[in-house]
Amino acid sequence: MDYPQSEIRRQIETTRSDMAEKISALQDRVDCAVDEMKHLVDPKYQVEHRPWLMVGLSLVAGYLSSRLIFARPRPDDGSATRGDVARAQQSSGFVGGLVSTVLVALARDLAMSLLTKRASHMRGNSDHAGQTPPVGR
Repeated sequence: MDYPQSEIRRQIETTRSDMAEKISALQDRVDCAVDEMKHLVDPKYQVEHRPWLMVGLSLVAGYLSSRLIFARPRPDDGSATRGDVARAQQSSGFVGGLVSTVLVALARDLAMSLLTKRASHMRGNSDHAGQTPPVGR
């Protein structure tokens, strides 16, 4: 079965265009996957889109780190003297105060950013009150 040269060229062009479409679709899927991975590790994006999950995770992380930082020596091991225990309690008090200060500052900044965002969102809605929404929205 011999095909005419024009038929072969048409099949080649058809195959080439099909491959170009498939490569374009694959590139789009790869780009979407890369964007999803970037969002997955972006803390700012996660806080904006999953605030309660991030609050829960920060609470768990804070609890676990405080257990590691403020772990007290056990009295039954016999290796710690009273002076060692007193120094550990003083340093843990300082570190605890420092951690508390940082956590309060972070909570304040988060609350202010959320309130600012909420206020600007509410102002944006009141500016458009009474107007008909644009087509397509």
